[in-house]
Amino acid sequence: MRCFVALDLPRPVGNYLAGLAGKVAGKGDVKWVPAHQLHLTLVFAGDVDEAGVAGLREVVRTAPLPAMQLALAGLGHFPPRGEPRVVWAGLGGDLAALNALYEHLAAGAAALGVERESRGFVPHVTLGRVKSPFGALALIDALRKLGGELRDKPFAPTALSLYGSELRPGGPLHTLLATRPVPGAAADVTRDPD
Repeated sequence: MRCFVALDLPRPVGNYLAGLAGKVAGKGDVKWVPAHQLHLTLVFAGDVDEAGVAGLREVVRTAPLPAMQLALAGLGHFPPRGEPRVVWAGLGGDLAALNALYEHLAAGAAALGVERESRGFVPHVTLGRVKSPFGALALIDALRKLGGELRDKPFAPTALSLYGSELRPGGPLHTLLATRPVPGAAADVTRDPD
C-alpha cells in the first residue's frame, strides 16, 4: 500500500489555500489539490507491505506530539529554478517543534526500511502538480504576486495521520489508517478523511 504520514490542516486553512489556488487556476497546466486533501506531508513512505503499515501506525501512535502553531509563509514552486513541477505554500511558525516531529517520524520510518528524503525537509503544503510547461512563466509570475497577499495568521494543525493513497485517474484517493489529535487543536475543525 502507498502510504504517507502528514499533519492535517484545519478546514478554514484548506479552504483558504484552495481559494488562493483558484486565483491562479487559469495560469499554467496544473492539477490542483482539492481543499479536503490539502495537508503537510512529513514522511512519504511509498509502497509498504502490511507489516510496514503496522509499523508506521506505531510510529504515529508513539511520536512525541507537541502543541504547535504554524503560519503560511509564501507561495512557490519546486524546483525553485526552471520549469515548475509542484506549486506549494510555505510554512513558518513553530518550525523547531515541526522539525523535531519530522526527525522522529523519519527515523521511525527509516527503521522500517523507508528511505529518508535526500533533499531534506522543507515544510510546505502542495497545492498542485504541474502537468506540462504550458503557461509556466505566467504561473510563476502569478505566484509571486499572490504570495505577497498571503494571510499569515497562525493556526494549529489538527491531527497527525497515516494515510493510504490509491492513485486513480481522477486523482488520488486517501484512506485514513491511523490518526492522533494534535494537543491544543480545536476538535471541531479536524478534517474528515475522504
